[in-house]
Amino acid sequence: MSGYMRTQANAVPEASTGARPRVLREAVRRLIAAHAALEPMRRPCGAVLTLPHAWTLLELKAEPGLTLTTLASRLNIDRSNVSRLCARLESEGELRREPCPDDGRALRLRLTAKGRRAAARVDRGSAQHFAVVWQRLGRDGPRVLAAVERLSEALAAPEAA
Repeated sequence: MSGYMRTQANAVPEASTGARPRVLREAVRRLIAAHAALEPMRRPCGAVLTLPHAWTLLELKAEPGLTLTTLASRLNIDRSNVSRLCARLESEGELRREPCPDDGRALRLRLTAKGRRAAARVDRGSAQHFAVVWQRLGRDGPRVLAAVERLSEALAAPEAA
């Protein structure tokens, strides 16, 4: 790995501020790779599911009856892809769509018994995984959590025009 790819902010000379964004990019890439997000057999939820599938199960477990639009917003995935994902989950018997009483055009998304069992497995596996990660962080846990939350906010903020 080249010298500018080290993750410590102070490892990058002040004069080369153009390298800092690349250092951050590399750190985020390594975070995603370490989390095994791109490898279905090593996903932290303990199930061979796509991440959007697992996240959908967890979102609907936490808040049954979300609309497709709300789910798409929470997952940060466009509505058409979430619609296809929900159609697949419905065909697999994990999800059902119900008419929304306040809006005739909207549908409420609810997990079936099979979907609730799958969501419980994902939740348990993920909680166990992150309990181990938290333990490994030791005293640094709260600081790391705060930094990850801040990074998430910065990544989610709209870019300046």
